[in-house]
This record gives sequence, structure tokens and C-alpha cells, in this order.
Amino acid sequence: MLSYNLDILLFSERRFWKLDKILEVTGLKSQEFQRQLVELNRTLQDKSQRPLEFTNNVLAIPEKPENFEEIRFNIAEYGRTLSEEKRQYLIYLLCFSKCSALAISDFQSLLNVSRNTVLSDIKKLRQQLDNENISLEYSRKLGFYLEGTSKELRKTSWRFLQELHEESDYYVLSKHLNHKNPLFIYQVGQQISRLMAELRVQVIHSRYIPMLIYLALLQSHLGETDIFQEDVLEVEALLIGMSDGSFERSGFDFLYRIGFEIMENVMKLAAVQFEDFTKTFAALRAHLVPAYFRLKYHFEIENVLLDKIKTDYSSLFELMGLALAPLREACGEISEAERAYFVILFGGEIYKKKYTQSFRAIVLCVNGISSSLIMRKRLENMFPSMTFILSTAVSDLDKIPAFSYDIIFSTVPVMTDKKLYVMSAIPDSEEETKLYNRIAQDFDLPGFYKPDAKAILRAIEPYVDIKSNATKKQLTRIIDRKLNNKKTESEALGVMLSDLLTKEKICFTDEKLDWKSAIELAAQPLLNQGEIEPSYISAIINRVEEFGPYIDLGMGIALPHARPEDGVKKLGMSFLRCEQPVYLQDDPKHEIKIFIVLAAIDNETHLRALSTLTQILSNKDELNKMLTVETVAELEQIFAEKEGE
Repeated sequence: MLSYNLDILLFSERRFWKLDKILEVTGLKSQEFQRQLVELNRTLQDKSQRPLEFTNNVLAIPEKPENFEEIRFNIAEYGRTLSEEKRQYLIYLLCFSKCSALAISDFQSLLNVSRNTVLSDIKKLRQQLDNENISLEYSRKLGFYLEGTSKELRKTSWRFLQELHEESDYYVLSKHLNHKNPLFIYQVGQQISRLMAELRVQVIHSRYIPMLIYLALLQSHLGETDIFQEDVLEVEALLIGMSDGSFERSGFDFLYRIGFEIMENVMKLAAVQFEDFTKTFAALRAHLVPAYFRLKYHFEIENVLLDKIKTDYSSLFELMGLALAPLREACGEISEAERAYFVILFGGEIYKKKYTQSFRAIVLCVNGISSSLIMRKRLENMFPSMTFILSTAVSDLDKIPAFSYDIIFSTVPVMTDKKLYVMSAIPDSEEETKLYNRIAQDFDLPGFYKPDAKAILRAIEPYVDIKSNATKKQLTRIIDRKLNNKKTESEALGVMLSDLLTKEKICFTDEKLDWKSAIELAAQPLLNQGEIEPSYISAIINRVEEFGPYIDLGMGIALPHARPEDGVKKLGMSFLRCEQPVYLQDDPKHEIKIFIVLAAIDNETHLRALSTLTQILSNKDELNKMLTVETVAELEQIFAEKEGE
């Protein structure tokens, strides 16, 4: 897709432009202008139109191009097809623009479909809009038009725009908006550039075109009203929401507080400590400011990785729902798509292996997500100590927070400041060896030789007795799985809550206890089972005295825990319900009735269990049941019901 920056040159009466004037009116740097000019001329030639001439820093425009929107999007007017859903979105957006009175014949022409298809699309669109309190009406004078509150009309416009995934999907809107004034979208873009300079924000590349088209639609919708004057707060919110978060501006102190509360919640709910709190908080803040404005002003963005994140990070995804409570209080409901971006942010830190330096990588493939998953499997086998955050299509790169990864593996070159390794989707052994050696040198990895599983079995076979019910094939498969760090499904998912809170670790008391005694009593089953050392209990108490009641999850639940190195011998969890309330640090504001002591061996193995606990805490009925439970059987029933969902 060609930029709108050069439109002022193409549709002006002026035929010759000096370079300095070009840079002034377009706002482009010289190198970027020349790149766009090369792209424009290539497309003009593809469409059998005369290219522009640029010699001695002077641009000559021989004639105004015909059917320029076809050239801009490099498509053929009569060779395009749109899905039923996209046609409905476009009908709505065309009506929202109020550019002109629209009739059935206009939709036929713009969407390149028959009259009956348009009538069917309108009927289905009307049914869809009933749920939005919006109606699609028709009159001879006005044509098709929308009825609804301004807020609902704008929200739905933005949401429908998010469903247009390909740049070519914007062709119909661009053609319609620029029909009367070929510089209309260009002029909106110039206003955006001016405001971006004032705010000192940088909009993420992949979010710019949807934002530009939305503001052009909104400006057209409001007619003579200048949105950059009358609706400047909403426009600023959109620009900030689409930005990369790397800007400084006063007035966001409340977001610092929200950020700290989110960090505290993640550490409490996931029972983790961040190795570099300051660095993680800075990354959170950079994401939090744009996210707040998107949520507050209903400019949520789609997350094409949502389903994959919910699958790969299911436990953390559940925990994040509670952790984001401070943000939810400030701006309302948080969509799953937006929640998933926070999971990416924290997931990179939480899933890092604590026992070694772990680099975080993403895998990109020009052929899409399926191919990238194949690449990821190969790479995981090659680099078992590397954390692979995501695998997806190259086009999704801008949607992944840059602070969440260190390395990119891609089938094609991409613009990035990170370490980039270009490779084949299915590399042969020679390419794998070269790739490994490059990375080993770049990151000072220790020397590595991975023997074949069959070779290992042949080497040890003379010295071991293989049981009669075991085969060489089975043993080879087991060795291969261990060599390549492959996990079984149960290993990958983590330990369930019911696996950890067995009956011998569930206790009840009606004694009146102080908070230290309650923690000691709650942790006693772990000590009895040899899962912790006495030093671990002391560490928990010392940390509460030093950092305050960080173990209080709210709702009468406490999650006492310390670091693995403070005395954890094995993953474990114990439960104590107190009939009489216990006050952490003798403070009535921190009243506790249930203590769940966690002994974690790393940052991730226990997350599945905590995910189930989070789901219980999120449900008032189930929480009340747990707070009043009187027997082990009742508690086990609560866990079984939740884990069976």
C-alpha cells in the first residue's frame, strides 16, 4: 500500500517540485521520500501509467494519475472479492462516514457485488446492530444512515475497523473518503503528524493506518466540526493508545500507582519475585500508559495471538485477570485481547529459568503461524535453555512488545533493534550447525554436542540390564525426549491444586493465634513431609516484617511464601483455615482466615495450581464456600469441581 504523504504532490496543480519544498509539504525525510517515490513509480509502471521523473533534486509530475486508489492499493477494481463479514463492516463504515447519500446501487459499485447480495448483507448487518442499540435506517433524501448515540456509533466503527486485517480491505473506504476531495485523508494525516509532534509520541507502524482511516471517517461523519479542535481529547487519547509508550508527559502519576499495584498483585498471585524489579516496572509502565487510554476511550486493539497465548500461558492468563484489578477500577472492563498483552509482558520474566541465563526469543515466518510453529519446534530442540515466547507471522511483529524478547528468528529480514537470525523454515543439518555456532559465539554459550539417542543406548547397553517389558524403541524415545527437553502433556501443564493440597496438608484450628504462630502452624505439614526446611518459615516471617503484609491476597486469604533458596526442598503447598481471624502484623486491615503456604521450586511449576486458586477467588460463591469449609472432603470437592471445568 502506498502512503498518503505524496498525495499533495500528485493532486496539486503544480507540476514541478524542488526537493526542499517536497520535504516541507510531506513532512518526510529525504531518504524516506525517495523510497516512497521508487515504490510509487514501480506501481505506476505495473498499471501501465507514466512514472514520475526526479532529476537534479526536482520532481516532474507529467499528469494526474487516473484511478489512483487502485494504484495506491495495487489492486484491480473488478478482480476483488470481500467476505460477507467484511462487506457488512464496510457498509456500516460507509454509512458512518456520511460522505454522501448512499443507495443500494452505491454499495453494489463499491463492494463489487449484486443487488441481492447487498440486500442480504444489510439484513444481516441490521440484526447484528440490534445488539449494539444501533439501527440502520433509510430515506429517499438521506439514503442509508445510522441511528444511535454518538458513543455507540464511534465504538462500533472502531471495533469494525479492527476486523479489517488486510491493508487492501481499506481500499473501499479510501476511495469513498477521497472521492470528492482527493486530499481528504492526506489532510487528516497532516493534522495527525502535527499533533504527534506536539505530544511527542510515536505511533506503532501497524496501528497507524487503522487510526488514520478511523479519524478520517470521524472527520467526515462530523462534517464541518474540526475533530482536532472540538474532539481533541479523544484524538489525543487515540494517538497515545496507539503509541509505543516511550514518551514523557506530566499528569500520569496515578498510573505509577496502578503500575505498582499490578506488580504487587502479580508477585502475590503468581508467588514470584522479579530479578530486576525496576526494569520490569519500566516495561510495564511503557505498556500501561497506552493501554489505559485504549481501555478508557474504548480503542481496544485486536490481538491475533490471543488464542495461542490463552493456550500456552493458560495459568498466567487466569492469574492476570485478578492482577489487573487496579486498572479495571480505573477504566472499566479489560478485554481478553488487552489482557493477553500483559501476559506477554510478564510471561517473559516469569518463565525465565532461574538457574541459568535465559534468552527470550520469538519466531517469525512469512508463511504464517503454522510454519512458525514448525520452526519453533526445531529451535527448541537446538536451544533447550532458550525461552521461546511466541511463534507467529512476520506481519504480527509490530503487535509484540519489544521489551518481551531478546532475539528474533525469522524467514525474512525485518526492521528491528534486536538480534536477528534469518533462517529457512525447515533448515537442513548444515544450516542448523551454522546457526548454532553463530548464536553460541554471539551469546557466549558453552560448547555443546548433542549425541544421537540410539548412540547413547548402544553405549550404555553392555552395562545395564533392560527389563523384559521394555523395548529398545521405548528406551530410545525416552532418551530422545530427555535430550531434547520435550515435556509430556502433564509435565507441560504443571501441577494441579489437588495434587499439592492433599489431605495430610489440610488443617483446621479454632485457636486464637497471632500471625507468626498461624504461619508456623500452616507451614508445619510441609516441614513434616520434608518439603521445606525450618529456615523457610523464618524467611517468610522475616519478609513480612521487612516488606509488610505482601502475602495478603485480600478476601481473607493469605499466601505465605519466600524464595526457593530460602529452604525449599520440594514443590509443596499446605492449607490452614482459622475459625478465629488472624491479623497480619496485628493490623485489623489485614484480617486472614485462610493461610495457603506455598513452597515453590521455580517461577512456573506452581502456576497451574495458583490459576485454580485464582478462579476460586474470582467467584464469590466459591470463595465463601472455601472461607466456611469445615472438612477436608468439602475442600477437596471445591478443588475437584473447579479443576474439572
